[in-house]
Amino acid sequence: MKTLQVDGEWVRRLVGLTEGTWDQAEIERAFLEYGWAEADEAGAVVVEWGAGPCAPHFFGEAAGDVVGWRLELGDPPVDGGPESSFIQLPCALFWPPFGAEPDDVDDEEDDLDEEFSADWVRFPDAPRAEFHAEYDRLGALLRAELGEPSKVIPADMGDRQEVWHHNGLQIVLHRSDDINTYSHYDVINLRIGPAAAW
Repeated sequence: MKTLQVDGEWVRRLVGLTEGTWDQAEIERAFLEYGWAEADEAGAVVVEWGAGPCAPHFFGEAAGDVVGWRLELGDPPVDGGPESSFIQLPCALFWPPFGAEPDDVDDEEDDLDEEFSADWVRFPDAPRAEFHAEYDRLGALLRAELGEPSKVIPADMGDRQEVWHHNGLQIVLHRSDDINTYSHYDVINLRIGPAAAW
C-alpha cells in the first residue's frame, strides 16, 4: 500500500472549492492560492485541464517529473460545468488489486513503484484491511467537515462509495480499480464536481 498524507487541511481545501460557483477562473485562483498551480510571466494561472473522466490530466510536475501531490482534472468548468468537469485527488493505492488470485501474482513486489514520487508513503507489508481503514479515515475527515453523506453505496467487488451534496455539487469518496494503471492498483479517490460528472 502507498498513501498520500491527506489531512483535515487538504479536505477543507478541496471542500472549499465547492463553496463558490463551479467557475474555471475561481477554481484556478484557489489552486494558485493553495500552491497547486503557478502563474506565468503575464500573471495568468497555468492549469492544464484534461479530456474527460476517462483521460484525466495530471498537473503537479517539476522539470517534467510527476510529483506526488497531483490532481486529476477533467474538462474545465464552462457555464456551471460540463458533464466531464471534475477535480480528483488519488489518496491511496493498494497492490495486488482486488480479485487477484495468488497464482496470478508472482510476488508482492509493486512493479510500478518507481513511477510514483517520494511524496507517497509506502507500507509494503500492509494488509488489505489497512487500505480499507484508510478509506474509513478519509470518510471521517469528510464527515467532520460535511456531516453524514447523503448516499452510501456499500462495498461491491472491491468498490465502495460515499457521496455528499454541497452547494449544488458532489463530493465523492470512492474506492475502486485505478484506471490510470489499468487496474494494476486499487485506488481511493476524493472527487468533486457537478453531479452529472460522476
